[in-house]
Amino acid sequence: MTGYVMAATDAGGERLGERVVPTAPTLGEAAEYGDRHRTDYVSVRHGHDDITLYGRDATGTWSVLVAHAPAAVVVDTRRRHDALCRPEPAWDGSPPVGYEYAPAPDGAHVLTAIDVSGEPFGQRVSSTAPTLAEAAGLGELHEADYVVAGRDDGDVVTLYGRDAGGSWSVIAADVDAETAEEVCLWFDLTQHYRGRSAAGTGPGGRAGHPLDHVPMPEGGRMTAAQAISLVVERIRARRLDHPVQGLAADRFAAGWSVYAPVDVDESDPMAFLDMPVGRSVFLVSDVGRVKEIPSAIPPQQAEDMFTAEEAYVRREPAEERFMADLRDEVMRLDSASEASAGIGSFTIEPPAEEVIAAGASRLIAPIAQQLALLGPPGWDRLVAAFSFTVSGEVAQLRFRSGNRSTEVRVPEQIAVLVRRQRHLAARMPAGPWWRLLLTVSHSAGTNARITTEYDYGDQPFPDDHLLAPAHYRDDLAAYPRPHTPAWLSAHVGGAGAATRTAPQATGATTRPSPPRQDRTVPARPAQPGPVPVLDTQVRRKRLYADPQVITFGRHTLALDQVEWVSYTATHTATKRFLYPKTHDSTWDFAVGRYPYHGGPLVRVHFFQAGRRAEQPEEWTFLVNLARRYLEPRLLTELVARVRRGQTVTVGGSVQVNQAGIACARPRLSLPWESISAAQPYNGAIHVCRAGVEKPVLTVPLSHPNAGLIPDLFAALTP
Repeated sequence: MTGYVMAATDAGGERLGERVVPTAPTLGEAAEYGDRHRTDYVSVRHGHDDITLYGRDATGTWSVLVAHAPAAVVVDTRRRHDALCRPEPAWDGSPPVGYEYAPAPDGAHVLTAIDVSGEPFGQRVSSTAPTLAEAAGLGELHEADYVVAGRDDGDVVTLYGRDAGGSWSVIAADVDAETAEEVCLWFDLTQHYRGRSAAGTGPGGRAGHPLDHVPMPEGGRMTAAQAISLVVERIRARRLDHPVQGLAADRFAAGWSVYAPVDVDESDPMAFLDMPVGRSVFLVSDVGRVKEIPSAIPPQQAEDMFTAEEAYVRREPAEERFMADLRDEVMRLDSASEASAGIGSFTIEPPAEEVIAAGASRLIAPIAQQLALLGPPGWDRLVAAFSFTVSGEVAQLRFRSGNRSTEVRVPEQIAVLVRRQRHLAARMPAGPWWRLLLTVSHSAGTNARITTEYDYGDQPFPDDHLLAPAHYRDDLAAYPRPHTPAWLSAHVGGAGAATRTAPQATGATTRPSPPRQDRTVPARPAQPGPVPVLDTQVRRKRLYADPQVITFGRHTLALDQVEWVSYTATHTATKRFLYPKTHDSTWDFAVGRYPYHGGPLVRVHFFQAGRRAEQPEEWTFLVNLARRYLEPRLLTELVARVRRGQTVTVGGSVQVNQAGIACARPRLSLPWESISAAQPYNGAIHVCRAGVEKPVLTVPLSHPNAGLIPDLFAALTP
């Protein structure tokens, strides 16, 4: 987007006027524009997540309320400012995140025309429930694709939308505001999104779309070799007529485009006649999803849509995005302030299990509503079965009316919504479901009844729901589970899955001396000595480790296959009124392969409550084993890759190349000559600029390969 959209709004966000300006307006220009429209707020948008809000207080003074913030932060800031400066608040009782609505008389129905981000364009208040025609009329009036309606004294809303053909319909009925936001974004993806170059060009020239950028996996991106390997496995498993030798991979936003290159003599005008026709391209996401794309679809269009699908499925829920944006804004303002408030960290507690479960279950009703639209007239019962992994899917849908039964194909657009629901459910302790079974029953004059069953594989799946072993291997890599059913393990292993059993201990355990207590990342010993072997029990699970392999319970990794390591020790002290001080200690050790969230790993956790305890000997053994036999190899490989011109990721988000380092959160880019040192301190690696004491970047040691950062930086600094 080249221009800036300046909009005069009321306290509820309704636009009173707007115009596009070539450069960012000054405070005086924004104030003049607000005064001209007799309003107290002016917003300036430059992209979806780059909005500056100006406001006038009770004395008539204009100021910048928030700069370069996402829409959710702007809405909340405007609401709080108006409540503080006006005797009657302009926002009342609306939720902190998602779609918000201006007040209306008690019990009234409020219709709001919105864009895909929930930004309001205009409102209408009615004493009766709106019809579809009334909702469509409001949307057409404000040139908006969506209208949300709800009672001012209620917690549920109905979302209306205009599809790609211009027809209006109910997208989601009687859902909460957060679910309406989820369904609105899904509908926009399937009906209006056509790629980043054309997305979001709505009224006033606004540009940008919430799905333009796919979230970066915390464990880093998939390598080209891994993507090609997944495609070769797919071709062989399905016996496709496609080469498996000499495949190439090109990087795009969400992963890799894998194809068989063709050499064409550009000097021969007839050479195109020798090119193969109809050969597919495979798109591979960073979490292992593979999608075959016909050659008839333009590559850029296919990649943009694939990226948007991945962005939708993997995006954080609204509340977590809001808290993350708030954290980034607080830390940015603190670091930019000359008189820093001294904020060292901003911790966001993970949502409770019941909150995660509620978020996943709320999408069941919209899925059922969309399935119901596919049925023939007069149906009274539908049965749907989804057997999904990250790389393979089976979807079955059957409608019944009396003794008649009709099978209907589930369209791809509904499969995207089901993938999103499964991804949200994957955050539960049990992991994502293997099968989702839905039954919807209704008869004339009654409400529909939805029955849901999550199948985690307690019993073998029916043959028509059972996927090939490779799909379950892909899914177990993307979503590691605490337990895999024995029958499914046998199914996966029966196709030649690579497995390795921990060797039996043959001698006494050798335990190196504990590391120094005053450093979390001491120097890595490399002296020869007796081969260390650990074979013990931790929480009734076998823990075995030697220089070749580490096993804990059901999880095993060969050390020569490990791509990242992390280990931390944390001690907390608590003093409660009239009670003595208590100490809690935790020690974590983990090794794994990328992707960080989804790849195979072995994690061992130790905890001691109530008193200050010495570190467990088992943890000490694992740490020394990693320093001696694992970290030297990882460090050598990282240094070699950077010196070959590649960019590597350490600590989960720090990108390192020959020029220096870069990070997305906090956003920074530093050349090597400006970095003074990287040192471990208080459970994290602190990276400082030359001549500046306060660190510009702190990386928790719990992040993958964070402990390698000091030695890696030292090896690459000129």
